[in-house]
Amino acid sequence: MRFISLITTMVLSTLIGLCGCANDCKKTITSIEKMTLTLQGMRFCNVYEITNENGKTELRRFRKVYSNGADTLEPEASAVCDIADFIELMNTCGVICWDGFYGKHPKNVSDGIMFDFRAAVNGGQEIRAAGSQNFPKGYHDFVRELNKILSDHKDD
Repeated sequence: MRFISLITTMVLSTLIGLCGCANDCKKTITSIEKMTLTLQGMRFCNVYEITNENGKTELRRFRKVYSNGADTLEPEASAVCDIADFIELMNTCGVICWDGFYGKHPKNVSDGIMFDFRAAVNGGQEIRAAGSQNFPKGYHDFVRELNKILSDHKDD
């Protein structure tokens, strides 16, 4: 009887898993209005921002610094992007599936990187995700590509 109960639980869990994010993952991003990704560690805080204004899409990275009694964002790098390429990057990394992700900080980890992601896509659809040393699928590839875009345009 235990064996049948275990098999039933496993089958139901698999079906719930397949129907959960799988439906959202079939969706794609077709437009992006704005995006902000904040990464914060023990000794740093970087903010990535993409804006799509006046037909120009620009990726910027800021570093948060404490100065004169307040936190301020200092520009570090920027690059004009092709909007179609950026949307393709977001779709390749499965960003639309991140919506609702909350990566709880793992037990017995004393520090790490926290992230907060917010984007407005597809004419106003909001994507929100956050976590602490726990990231959604495709996250590391996405951040790596953001840094690559910025470094490739460093001399522009």
